[in-house]
Amino acid sequence: MDPLHSLIRESLNQRPLGQSKNFEWFITEIGIAALMKGQNKNISSFDPIKEAIELDLDLSKEEKQLIKLDEKQIILFYS
Repeated sequence: MDPLHSLIRESLNQRPLGQSKNFEWFITEIGIAALMKGQNKNISSFDPIKEAIELDLDLSKEEKQLIKLDEKQIILFYS
């Protein structure tokens, strides 16, 4: 199993940091994970950085990586 996926999977079992319109937000050991709500949507058609600001998270300067894990779409923000 991929160690990155294991870390993210563990974090998704914890209480979310918050929720926005299209994402649930989680703290991971690597960074902040934005879990897409609903599986029928295309994650690239949303602006998670704008939604993060609603939760007082400034992720505009962070690197980001799209991850698909157990049929879930996640964007991982990290430095």
